[in-house]
Amino acid sequence: MHYRFVLFFFIFPLFLYAQELSVEFVNQKELLNPGKVHSLVFKISNPYPYEVTATPEIKLPDEWLLSSVLSDIHLTANDSKIYLISVHIPSFSSKGAHNLHFTLNNKTQNQTTNYNFVLTVNQIQKVTINTISSTNYVKAGDTIRSVFSIKNEGNNIEEIILETSTGAFIKDADTLQIPAGKSAEIKVYQPTNLKQPRPSQNLIKLTAFIKNDSLQSVYAYHRTDVVPVFQENEDVYLRFPVKVSATYIARERANNFQDAFQGEIYGKGTLDEQQTKQLEFRAVGPDRFGLTAFSQYEEYFINYGSKNFFIHLGDKVYSSSYLTEFARYGRGFEVRKNFNKLEIGGFYNNPRFFKDIKDEVNAYAKINFNSKNNLRYGYLLKRTNEGNQNHLQYLSGETTLLKKIELQGEYALSTNDNFNGNAWQLQAQATLTKLNASASYINTSPHFTGYFTNSRFFTSHINYRISSKFSVHGNYQKDARNFQRDTLYSAAPYRERLQLGLSYNYLKKGTVSLFSGIQEYEDRMNVKQFFYKEKFARIDLNQEIGSFGINLQTYFAQTTNFLINNTGNSSVYTANFNYNKKGTTVNLYGSYSQVNRYQTTNQNLFLYGGRINSFLSNKFNVSAFYQNTYYIEDYYTDRNLFELSLNYKISPKQEINVISRYALAQQQLEDKDFSLSVKYTLHINAPVKKIKEYGTLHGTITNLGTTNTKGIKLYLGQQTAIVDEYGNFMFKNIKPGTYFLEIAQGDLNLKDITNSNFPAKITIAEGENYFNFGITQAANILGRIVVENKSTFTEKESIIVEVSSENEVYRKICDISQPFDFTYLRPGKWQLKVYRNGLNKLYKINNDTFDITLTPAENKEVLIEISKQQREVKYLQEPVKVSYNVSKKIKK
Repeated sequence: MHYRFVLFFFIFPLFLYAQELSVEFVNQKELLNPGKVHSLVFKISNPYPYEVTATPEIKLPDEWLLSSVLSDIHLTANDSKIYLISVHIPSFSSKGAHNLHFTLNNKTQNQTTNYNFVLTVNQIQKVTINTISSTNYVKAGDTIRSVFSIKNEGNNIEEIILETSTGAFIKDADTLQIPAGKSAEIKVYQPTNLKQPRPSQNLIKLTAFIKNDSLQSVYAYHRTDVVPVFQENEDVYLRFPVKVSATYIARERANNFQDAFQGEIYGKGTLDEQQTKQLEFRAVGPDRFGLTAFSQYEEYFINYGSKNFFIHLGDKVYSSSYLTEFARYGRGFEVRKNFNKLEIGGFYNNPRFFKDIKDEVNAYAKINFNSKNNLRYGYLLKRTNEGNQNHLQYLSGETTLLKKIELQGEYALSTNDNFNGNAWQLQAQATLTKLNASASYINTSPHFTGYFTNSRFFTSHINYRISSKFSVHGNYQKDARNFQRDTLYSAAPYRERLQLGLSYNYLKKGTVSLFSGIQEYEDRMNVKQFFYKEKFARIDLNQEIGSFGINLQTYFAQTTNFLINNTGNSSVYTANFNYNKKGTTVNLYGSYSQVNRYQTTNQNLFLYGGRINSFLSNKFNVSAFYQNTYYIEDYYTDRNLFELSLNYKISPKQEINVISRYALAQQQLEDKDFSLSVKYTLHINAPVKKIKEYGTLHGTITNLGTTNTKGIKLYLGQQTAIVDEYGNFMFKNIKPGTYFLEIAQGDLNLKDITNSNFPAKITIAEGENYFNFGITQAANILGRIVVENKSTFTEKESIIVEVSSENEVYRKICDISQPFDFTYLRPGKWQLKVYRNGLNKLYKINNDTFDITLTPAENKEVLIEISKQQREVKYLQEPVKVSYNVSKKIKK
């Protein structure tokens, strides 16, 4: 027993003194942001049964600054306290782990305890960009040069991607790496157009992206005035564009050659500067419509329109309403007048290509409730050549429901000495998120004497988008059978068709579609060439690949031929290829069919052709077309078999067009025409009235210290003036607009400078204009940079120096080991500012702003001092010590 007591008596003190003060880094997991002051929280514990006093020592990473005073820590027996220290982390500190050494000196026991902790610095990505210098103005044809500075203000080396505005380019690589806290100089260039006719401001914009953070970008830009070398004279007249043309037309058919000439004059434009009064006229003659399939019939008209009034005299397509007279070409007059929401009007028409009608008279009134809702009532008198009179009345309107459904409707009545008739029409369109639909229905009675008679016409279309890739659609069309078309044109075949389809977008520009339906085609001519009904299925494939486009189509049908009372199969295979790039368009197509639609069964047809159109230059365009044959269904219209068109601009006001055609006229199956037309066109901008007066520029050059101003040559646009012995100059007969006043190169002495910016941007107004300036001698700023303990710099350092006046700013990136200067400055008040540009944080610029007044020919010296800062910064506050009590449970 005594042995154990002795052993405990000697060993326990050794065990007690072997314990140490413990230090726990409470917020060690916190990410620290560079460029800021952070509080580090430590928990210090005393394991001894007596009071202890300790002194802490902190060793921070290089260039980190301690922002608080380290003081002794007093800990009672078995006590713990919170100890705070503040640390300033440099903005360029790299991301990741940094070591902190914490030493705790136990004054009571004369012990030292060392701890190593890891501090984690957060990654900061920040890039700034500034304009250093740029050309203030250039002559058209010269190259604009701008210099930008890009700085990495983050704490990690970054790969920067650069982009310029349209038309500009970077001389070096558009991708670069910039270390943390460093900057790079970027030179951007932009060529200008030598033939630019007017002064302009060109913008150079440089945008920078961090490679792995392309969503965030920074940019800087600069605008440069471009002075035209060949300035366009602004027109002082309001002009009216007119085209005058003469055409030679020739045709050969069945060894019968005919030719003739035709002239045309056409004009369309405004009669006032506000463009509220419009005038249009045309005269084409004599009539050459029967000469070739593509000749123009004679036409004469003139019309005038303003905001609330319109009048037309002469030929045009006249229309009263869809049911009563949809389209009737003739010679007459039309008048319309608006009174706020009320519109009234009418026309008189003598039809030219419909022999059954002698003339027509129309009058109407229309109320426009708003842009999408209106109601119209009208009356139409039709007089026939037999002396009959048909009286028609109609009521029509338009409205929009829920902003997505449009409705149009019309109801009409007709009366004459023998019969009464009526007709109605309803049309609707709906545009919804996934659904587009439209429908139109017309019903006219047997004795209705409008444009349609005894007709029922229905057409509809619906498209529903199931998803981004699938959509379904359907349409139904039933043509009107009885309508009074002009005899100038043949009627298209009667068609009734129902079709359903499904489309799949397998690529962004690739679609495959499946269709199925029923259709009926009937020739409207007295001797029918076709009359059949088909149940069909069709597959379409459309694909775009770059500049190429492909369309493939396969068509299968069961055909009932009513001409020969036969039923058989029909198939059509079609391929279409197109190419479009750089002003050239090429289209090639081919089709092979085996059909049972016409007078014979199993009729085979191979159709192929193509078209090419190319702008060989700004003045010359060529187009060629060929197709070997046509389907019989197209014989109601004129059909081209071959066409060659050449168009050449002789000058901005003259052009010549040559077209040769080999064609089938409408309703012809065999007889072909060869035609040739040569058309010369002269464009005239006829002066209507003078809208501007010429201006005069007067000015005086004041001698502010130069040798002489007499004989100096000045330029304003295309004009030149010579300064007289008194310093006066004058430009006469200047068209109003914006110009640049320039001084001839070499007319100023080497050290002379104007007291205002040159070239001077001047706006010339009508009448007298004045601009005065002076010539003095340029001043210079000569600068030196003095650095304290410059030898401590480990690498090249630079600053940005900027000098600015009221109208001018110049910047330079200056090496701190070299002098700098700003030369050829205008005398007056300037301010010089100094920017760090990544200068080491241990150094400060003692004075970063200088106010300077320059006198003529002065060389002003400026001294910039850079000194080393103390390592410790101003303390924020005394350290905060936080203690707390630990409650212990006492066993009873």
